[in-house]
Amino acid sequence: MKRCRCRAYRRGKSFRPVLSVVVLPVFLFFAAAAGVYSQDDPIHAYLSGGKDSAVADRYALWAKSAIDQGLWSEALAGLERASDFADVSSDISYLLALARSHENKGRRPVLEALERSLTVDRWKIYKSESARLMKAENLIALRAYPQALAELSRAGRSPEEAVLTLKALVFFKPDEFLRYMTETLDRYPREIGPVQVFLNYLKNKDAAGGNPGYNRNQTVPLSQAGKDDIDLLNLIIRRLPVLLLKDPELAWMAAPFIQDRDEARRLVSAYRAVNKPARASLPITLALGLIDDENALEDLFSTGGEAVLDIALLDEIWGLLRREETRAVFRRNLLAFSGVIKEDTDRDGIPETSVKYDRGVPELCSYDADQDGEPDITLCFEAGDPVRAQVYIPPDSNRAAELQAGSGMAAVQWERYPAVLEVELDGVRYIPRPLEFNFSPFQFIELWGSGLLFPRRDPFSPSLTRRVLVSSVLHIERPSLEFPGGREVVELSQGIPVMAREYVGDLMVSETEFLRGRPQFQRLDLNLNGRFDMYRHFRRNYRAMELEDLWNYDRDFDYTLKTEEE
Repeated sequence: MKRCRCRAYRRGKSFRPVLSVVVLPVFLFFAAAAGVYSQDDPIHAYLSGGKDSAVADRYALWAKSAIDQGLWSEALAGLERASDFADVSSDISYLLALARSHENKGRRPVLEALERSLTVDRWKIYKSESARLMKAENLIALRAYPQALAELSRAGRSPEEAVLTLKALVFFKPDEFLRYMTETLDRYPREIGPVQVFLNYLKNKDAAGGNPGYNRNQTVPLSQAGKDDIDLLNLIIRRLPVLLLKDPELAWMAAPFIQDRDEARRLVSAYRAVNKPARASLPITLALGLIDDENALEDLFSTGGEAVLDIALLDEIWGLLRREETRAVFRRNLLAFSGVIKEDTDRDGIPETSVKYDRGVPELCSYDADQDGEPDITLCFEAGDPVRAQVYIPPDSNRAAELQAGSGMAAVQWERYPAVLEVELDGVRYIPRPLEFNFSPFQFIELWGSGLLFPRRDPFSPSLTRRVLVSSVLHIERPSLEFPGGREVVELSQGIPVMAREYVGDLMVSETEFLRGRPQFQRLDLNLNGRFDMYRHFRRNYRAMELEDLWNYDRDFDYTLKTEEE
């Protein structure tokens, strides 16, 4: 049985192991690649403390060369060390953003680098518009649509700017989206990006049960938006012969909205004849009768490379299968599936949930609610059962400054899901009573009666917070603050500390008693001889603390007493 490698993953790396970086060889690599390692090169200048724009520009060129050669990890390692150059070269920060994005370091670090490049505003290789467009793209992924639109308003007019503006408007201001789409198709009649956005808009509108406006056989009167949909769709269909030369995929994307069934069949048949069909084209191909159920399932579950399936695609195929025999084949194939199944609940093109399967058994689940590229929950399975997870703990508003020093990621271990065995957060272990504290962030949904279980975030499951942890555990363990190599065990009752003991090995060397959650006095064995030889009394005016902080008491003593022996 394969062991789950959950500990090899961290927030921001969905299924990639953490990359170890060796810094000095990276610098030597850049010098060797450029073939100019000498006392006046950027390496020598960096190590000797030199810093000017000319050196930064040469360093940026070397980083760009490494990226062009596909050496992304080496480029990232060098650029992360180039902070001394970033305040004189925007190119350095922009290249860092590119490398972080390629290496899946999360959208927020990418945005941080882009913001610095725009603040410095000293460009030699690239232009500020490139950084603004990349920044807007990441803001749209984070659903920060107003900020993305504000950034795009400062970028120059271009097809890329228009596509990003449309992607923001379609979710943020749908009414304005149609007006801007009309304007964009008029300004860029040969660009395929706006057309792709519009066809995806129609598909999502149809999937959501809205009136897409293209069905002329409907009896319900069309709204103005529906009429606008039809006008834009007709314009795109007229331009299809030219647009298909740039992107053949538009054939199957447009086919569901073409009233002439024979024309739709001709477009999709021509596409399949000269292209490797995309999995996403299977529903319309099957609906038009160009392939039968058996061929559709064969294409759907083909094992060319790592299989990645989408829940929405599977649902479309399932709804189109005509016979119970092929539905049984669908279920069998799904139960034996190896690969990744994703779910994009808001249909913005970025899945929130990704699950890796091995012959129908889940191995790893990644859930990223805010789509920042840093999973909120990474769940590991053994033999199909959840055994541990990395869970993001949101900061409390009144303790945000204090919590910035911590990772915010809790390591959860289940005794038997959903009963928690222990939780570790920032080096502190929270240990509940056996089978008494449950945490079940996911519901497990059986897909189409196949027996394959898909974890879906349970909206009614309470979030895991520090207050919830403290209120639910029997005791808390952490490294001793006074005895190197020791540990402290704080016993709690409904979140209120009642006793704290410190151990060095198996020897108890300290005992602190509490009254109504406040420490009263402490007995210590400083000589490690098994007898208490010092007594400390805490101040009576001990500061007020939040419930979740009571266990983390201050060593604020009023006076100390020693035994005669001491």
